[in-house]
Amino acid sequence: GPAARGKPVTIRVPADSKTIQGAVDRAKPGDLVLVSPGVYHEAVVVTTDRIVLRGLDRNKVILDGRYQLENGVKVIDANGVAVENMTAMNYTHNGFFWTGVTGYRGSYLTAYRTGDYGVYAFDSTDGQFDHIYAAGSRDAGFYIGQCFPCNAVITDSVSEWNGLGYSGTNAGGDLILTNSVWRM
Repeated sequence: GPAARGKPVTIRVPADSKTIQGAVDRAKPGDLVLVSPGVYHEAVVVTTDRIVLRGLDRNKVILDGRYQLENGVKVIDANGVAVENMTAMNYTHNGFFWTGVTGYRGSYLTAYRTGDYGVYAFDSTDGQFDHIYAAGSRDAGFYIGQCFPCNAVITDSVSEWNGLGYSGTNAGGDLILTNSVWRM
């Protein structure tokens, strides 16, 4: 098949894999994990470079931690991973989290009722968060920190009803927050 020839493939959830984590575990660099509408009670961990995790409907692809799981999606040391078009709610730590990566993107995401941060990039550079709604986090809706230069941008996003709109400990250098709304 295409994967054997090294061409990117699309892995569909739940058609090809019953769980998002199962699809992510099968993905190779360049692959697309495409998630159908539904409620998924998972904590997804991504460790493969350059995959795209995309929901088919931002408001109907819902990761729900039921206040028992730590993170909706956590990207660990996997460069160039994009997460798009889905919602994460009711996690004890974060909705969407990148750590130790170069090149990341979160687009058209919703994160609410999370224990720490809605959308979080730690010790990561060369990133972009766009078209995101983050609400109801005890700490901040958005965090980009522990990076210099960060080479990152948050644009066209809304953060409200969080402890802070944005937090960025030890962050700077080409870090831009633009065209966004920050409300308490």
